[in-house]
Amino acid sequence: MERTRRATRRGRRACRRFAALTSLMSLMPLTLPAWLAAPVRAQTPPVDAGTMNARDLYLEVDVNGESTSRIVHFRQLGGRLSASAEDLDAVGVATQRLHVADAQNVDLDAVPGLHYRYDASHQRIDLQVPDAFRKPYQFDSRAVAAIPPARSDRGLVLNYDAYAQSGAASEFALWSEERYFDPLGVLSNTGVGYLYRAHNSYVRYDSSWSMSNPATLATTQIGDTITSSLAWSRSIRMGGVQWRSNFALRPDLVTFPVPALPGSAVVPTGVDLYINSVRQFSGNVPSGPFIINDVPGITGAGQATVVTRDALGRTIATSVPLYVDTRLMAPGLSSYSFEAGFLRRNYGLDSFDYDTRPAASASWRHGVSSHLTLEAHGELTGGLYNAGVGALFGIGTAGVINGAVSASTGKLAGTQLSIGYQYVSPRVSIDAQTIRAFGNYGDLAARDGTPVPTTTDRVTLAIPFLRSQTFSLSYIGYKIPSAPPSQIGSVAWTFNFGNLVSLNLSAYQDFRQHNSRGVLLSASLGLGHNTSVNASVGRQDGASTWNVNALQPPDYAGGWGWGVQNGGAGATPYRQAQVQYLGNYGEATASVQQAGSQTIGAFDLTGAVVLMDRSVELARRVDDGFALVSTDGVAGIPVLHENRVIGMTDGGGHLLIPDLNAYQHNQVAIDAMKLPADARLATTSLDLVPQSQSGVLAHFGVTRYRAASIIVNGPDGRHVPAGARVHHVESGRDTIVGYDGITFVDGLEDDNHLLIDNGSLHCEVAFAWRQQGDGLQTIGPLACKPVTASAPP
Repeated sequence: MERTRRATRRGRRACRRFAALTSLMSLMPLTLPAWLAAPVRAQTPPVDAGTMNARDLYLEVDVNGESTSRIVHFRQLGGRLSASAEDLDAVGVATQRLHVADAQNVDLDAVPGLHYRYDASHQRIDLQVPDAFRKPYQFDSRAVAAIPPARSDRGLVLNYDAYAQSGAASEFALWSEERYFDPLGVLSNTGVGYLYRAHNSYVRYDSSWSMSNPATLATTQIGDTITSSLAWSRSIRMGGVQWRSNFALRPDLVTFPVPALPGSAVVPTGVDLYINSVRQFSGNVPSGPFIINDVPGITGAGQATVVTRDALGRTIATSVPLYVDTRLMAPGLSSYSFEAGFLRRNYGLDSFDYDTRPAASASWRHGVSSHLTLEAHGELTGGLYNAGVGALFGIGTAGVINGAVSASTGKLAGTQLSIGYQYVSPRVSIDAQTIRAFGNYGDLAARDGTPVPTTTDRVTLAIPFLRSQTFSLSYIGYKIPSAPPSQIGSVAWTFNFGNLVSLNLSAYQDFRQHNSRGVLLSASLGLGHNTSVNASVGRQDGASTWNVNALQPPDYAGGWGWGVQNGGAGATPYRQAQVQYLGNYGEATASVQQAGSQTIGAFDLTGAVVLMDRSVELARRVDDGFALVSTDGVAGIPVLHENRVIGMTDGGGHLLIPDLNAYQHNQVAIDAMKLPADARLATTSLDLVPQSQSGVLAHFGVTRYRAASIIVNGPDGRHVPAGARVHHVESGRDTIVGYDGITFVDGLEDDNHLLIDNGSLHCEVAFAWRQQGDGLQTIGPLACKPVTASAPP
């Protein structure tokens, strides 16, 4: 019994000690191995009252287990870590969703879903950030290389198109454009001169000075211009000033809303983008959320598929329906145009017929969002004020509707309403628009004598089927005051057999004029080598028509082309044959026509004359940007445009490239293998970016080596040993002697001195040098005369 009582007392004392120990341990911090630490909260070493004060930590940051290669400044206070919003944003945390300033500190424990593990021994922190608070990795699937600033040199361009016709209606006409360009802008004038029988005249078309600013995407034009218009307004010619936005100054700028596709990757992986089952882009993304911007290759309705892989390597495909309409403006983007001056009359008939009343016109478009674009237009002149507003609204993937209302006051008072709908998809396309004018609605064109149509209707339905066929229906209604209305319906069927054969059957009917109808069947056959045969047969307004022609136009690189045609319209047969030649200096066409009993011969010559770099160059017609290649007088050098040989420099070392893309990359190079052996080049390739309607000088600085191979013999008549040092006194350059006593010396003057030293031999060579033809000269053997003291080379 006593032993039992003693055992019981020992058990009670043990229990009391265990309870005390347990209570004591509950007051002490528990430290676990790092590999057992849970990542839910910050793990910090035991602290006392002294360590509760804030301290600075500079830690290497990982995000979701991936190194960011960044060291970030953190603040530790009371076992909690914080960092500035700017630093967290730099490592991929979407701090803008917390609505805090960049300089403000963010408590990591306060970010929803964010956990972290602090490794004090390695001064490292691993942030576990949910996708909702990660900045998505963004990349542009249409990314293009940065374009250098466009430039322009100074010069003159004369475009011409001369046409001569023989027979009963013999005549000669010469269309021309005179254009001066420099870095400030372009001065242009166009017109045509007539010379036939007793009628000799010149009619001016357009004269203007234009200036563009790529930084503001704006163009200012002074002189003859055409006013801007919207789908529910009309343009008119005017002489005065125009100030407008010009997106052509940035060809890489996408002006319409383009979808951005979001996604998320569990691990770093490759991503493929398919548009309507055609792969458009492939790239790599890190783990976490990503966004594919500027999805390419689609207009209208379609489907985008993003393909990624999960942690086990399995393919994950996500499909998203899309709809893209190029008429909408990108969010935040605006276009504008303002014109003021005097309306142009009798264009093409009178050179200087302008209305005496001043007029003004303005248009504006703005992308409010990716689904809404607003429009406005206004016009005014003496006795007329016109203003209107409109909008285009995208209804998801179901298309785009548009509407506008405008009104005019003054001598022409009335209103106009417009509404339309467009939907484009691989299966069906619909385009419908109706415009109604009420009262005596008018605009600038109506004030000048061309009334506004009271009714304008347009409906088109196209249905592709069986991959290579398309069936379409269309209706056009048009009514102008004091003129009979027109209502025309048409139907068409198109069948393509590969890329070589195409059949088209079409018919139309004017519902207002029942005798006005027609049907046409046409076929086209490609024979290869740029040759095609076309045939058509039909009936129009009660008369039969038929036509057969074969055509082979000249290749772009130059050469001959031809064409023959035979047909008839009603009881009148006609025939034609022509031959063409396209060269570097222009295009010539000779033709013979026979219509009924009348035979006419014609000759047409088109081309350009360019004055630039103190030279006169003949070229094909120059419509936009161009370049004049210069090789400093070296002839016969092949010139390449986008890795394609397009010609050789002429006797003056020039070649004109007439068709560069303005404000875009144009790679121009020369074949250095065709240069003389003594020629030297700074570069063989240039990236040219010309301004619109302007030329740039592509100068490939070709210089000649002033060098020669000198054969030197020593005083004993033998070749100077290889390895001897050579000092050219005039240039100060050093070289050595090679085998057979030959040394190569550059920088030669008319009179030259060489000092040669090989340790035992100290001698001097004097010689004269003159440039003689192409290639490097060989001079010698020359005797090296001993000198008493060596000059240090």
